[in-house]
Amino acid sequence: MFLYNLIIHPIKQILEIFYIFFEELTHSPGTSIIGLSFVVTICCLPLYIVAESWQEKERLIQKQLKDRVSRIKKAFKGDEQYMMLSTYYRQNHYHPLMALRSSFGLLIQIPFFIAAYSFLSHLPNLEDSSFYFIRNLGKPDSIFKIGTFSINLLPIIMTLINCISGAIYTRGHDSLREKIQIYVSALLFLVLLYNSPSGLVIYWTMNNILSLIKNVFYKLKNPLKILYVICVIFSIFGIFITIFLLKDSKTEIRLIFVLLCLAIISSKFIVRFAIYFLDKYLTALDENKKTRCLVFVLSSLLIAILTGLMIPSMLIESEVQEFCFVDNYTSPFIFLWTPFFQGLGLYFFWPLCFYALFGKRIKKLITFATVFLATYALINNFAFTGSYGPIMQNLDFMEAQYFSDTLPKIILNAFLALLSLIAIYFLLSKKASIFIPGASIILFGLGVVSIKNIAIISSAYAKMSPPEIQTSISPVYHLSKTGRNVLIFMQDRLVSPLIDDVFEESPELVKHFEGFVFYPNTVSLGQLTMLGTPGIFGGYSYTPAESNKRTDQTLQQKQNESILSMPINFLEKDFNVTVSDMPYENFDKEPLTDMYKDYPEINRLWLQGLYSDYWYNENDLEKTKYISESIKHNFIMFSIFKTFPPVLRRLVHHSVWWNTKGNKDDFSQFIDSYSILMYFSQLFDGESSKDSFIMIDNLATHEPAMLQYPDYKPVPGEVTEFGPSKWARNKQYNCQAGTMRCYAKFFDYLKANDLYDNTRIIIVSDHGAPINTGKFEDGVTPYQKEHVTASLLVKDFNDRRESPDGIHLYKDMTLMTNADTPAIATEGIVENAKNPFTNMKYKLSDEEKGEYIKICHPQAESTRKRMNTQYTIPNDNWYTVSGDITKAENWKQIFPFGE
Repeated sequence: MFLYNLIIHPIKQILEIFYIFFEELTHSPGTSIIGLSFVVTICCLPLYIVAESWQEKERLIQKQLKDRVSRIKKAFKGDEQYMMLSTYYRQNHYHPLMALRSSFGLLIQIPFFIAAYSFLSHLPNLEDSSFYFIRNLGKPDSIFKIGTFSINLLPIIMTLINCISGAIYTRGHDSLREKIQIYVSALLFLVLLYNSPSGLVIYWTMNNILSLIKNVFYKLKNPLKILYVICVIFSIFGIFITIFLLKDSKTEIRLIFVLLCLAIISSKFIVRFAIYFLDKYLTALDENKKTRCLVFVLSSLLIAILTGLMIPSMLIESEVQEFCFVDNYTSPFIFLWTPFFQGLGLYFFWPLCFYALFGKRIKKLITFATVFLATYALINNFAFTGSYGPIMQNLDFMEAQYFSDTLPKIILNAFLALLSLIAIYFLLSKKASIFIPGASIILFGLGVVSIKNIAIISSAYAKMSPPEIQTSISPVYHLSKTGRNVLIFMQDRLVSPLIDDVFEESPELVKHFEGFVFYPNTVSLGQLTMLGTPGIFGGYSYTPAESNKRTDQTLQQKQNESILSMPINFLEKDFNVTVSDMPYENFDKEPLTDMYKDYPEINRLWLQGLYSDYWYNENDLEKTKYISESIKHNFIMFSIFKTFPPVLRRLVHHSVWWNTKGNKDDFSQFIDSYSILMYFSQLFDGESSKDSFIMIDNLATHEPAMLQYPDYKPVPGEVTEFGPSKWARNKQYNCQAGTMRCYAKFFDYLKANDLYDNTRIIIVSDHGAPINTGKFEDGVTPYQKEHVTASLLVKDFNDRRESPDGIHLYKDMTLMTNADTPAIATEGIVENAKNPFTNMKYKLSDEEKGEYIKICHPQAESTRKRMNTQYTIPNDNWYTVSGDITKAENWKQIFPFGE
């Protein structure tokens, strides 16, 4: 595995970054693959030029030696022939192993092929993505069928292009071996890629097309000049498209692409300047090749050890327990050695390869660049550490980051970069050897710190015991059989407009939901969990607009108060109180339980993921390693982040460390929450001696997955059976259909154990999802209104009302918001219930409620910095609604904090 991390992973990481870049620019996976192929071809062009020069040199030597070699082979046999050929080769300063130079063009493709195969073969973005006549980029194209046999056309086209390219390339060459090698490799790629995802085949086909173009260029006069002109034309065209046609793409992505195009346009002048600078001002590096090489090696090792070993070891040493017993890994050292070899590959192995392949100019350029990067990396890591708050297990930040910095710090950083550049130039141009002792001392220091960290990690790990694996399920939620129970299920992102579809597909479900009233005319006051949940738990005092009015409290304080609001009310009525898996407890500041320290009577539980292993074992399945894979992917990116200047760090963190898998495996994340729903009947009992209030947050509908019809059971891999609903292939619908079945089973348990009639049940969601159900009129708001709907289903004490038509739940079309939850929960139990922190009553009249329905639509996630006092929401991103929320005329834009 270390060879993969050393050689292949750096290439794969670069492929992933450029793929995400092009996908965000074009919003097309197919176009992104083509763009990726262009980038790889351009980056590898210098390698191909070196390969071609070596091959041409080998051809000339072989041509010069051919006649004499033929005569020797004809005149001598056996050992005598071997001795004569060896003598002849030695006289001409040639060795038979040099013949391998003719294979270099093929050899350099191997690591790139393995990296591309590894990346594109398992790229989730390609699943179900079409591209012109290709229906699914994540599967073989299967364009033609003969009976039941599918014919994949793309690999055949790829092979034909490869053969044509090889024919053009070998025209005029006498080497039969070279021709055989090209055609055999073409057939080999056909065999390897025939049943591969069509996205991968498109990538390699595009590579072959560009290789064909390259081979045609080799036959022209002044190929580099013609290539430059074509690149300039395409760059100008790209700038035009980016500015005028790709306006929906992110500004920073468009800006980067324009800058890259400008760099290509000016590349001719950049190269001329580089040659002039290297030849005139860095001649000292020509005097002693060993010194130059040693300076390069030490600088490369320095940045490799810094990013691959020291930074990761410092982070692991600070929280050893976070990196132990992760997925199937027990030791934290897998998360240390992985970034170590990745860093060694990115900053030492591949730069060393380029250094060895090219001439003295490129060697000088690489040496100069490496010394500067190492120096600047040290400055950024130690002098500009930054303050980014706590870090989650997957190495993402708990708090939202905008990576802004003060102007003085930006100027200081730029000044130190310029100062370093000037100092390095003067030292390299006068006496390069001065870097050797300095780099050696720093390298030794980094090594000592890393070894110390490793010793601390090893000692801490030795004292740890493996976590207990759940082998049975015992009740953790306790209801009363004789008293009253209030259950609140905050079902994250349960989309209200899809609920009717679930029951229409399976009408038999409705009898399990006796007594439930469905409020389809319900909205959330924010489209994000952070904005929607405070109102659910704390009432209208904690809607986004009301929270922003109170600037005397931090967001952390307000979030904690909202969660504690109902528990305090029920504690005062002598209820047993349990809260489970609450969102943003203590605003994610460890220890999370600090927010409950003044209320020891509250039973706080965290079950997220606790029963996943039990479910996998019960179903004889192996759990995917999504957390460990995220850590292994993100560690090197986190280290690079630390070595970048603060003003550019947001680019390194982009798309959560440029990860196409989004730091999670959807199915595993889904099971972490869905397993709780599936085991509800075993997690509850009727043993509470007092009335019981239980508040549970569940994320199953927030991390949707495809489920197997008709029972909507989770299955890893592909689902093969789909229901009749028009939403049958929609993940959100599938997980909602499964979730409703879990609740139906749980309600049957309550009925069988005499716990249903004395229990008030509320199922509520924080927001919806951007799914166009066709049930809302367009207009007024710039977003799909399904995103700010909220599900609200309520069953009161002793309510057994039946479905009016045997298909749908009983409906109440009253305009509601999810901030009505505390009023519904406390009705008839807490007289004139109020929020204990703001003293605002929970229940509002329709007229009063209208003043508080202010729905925010932030363009980006609101600020999550816990010490802030307000959410960051532009004043023109607010709307209100009255009456029927499906009618566009009932919505209007408002400016709650002044126009």
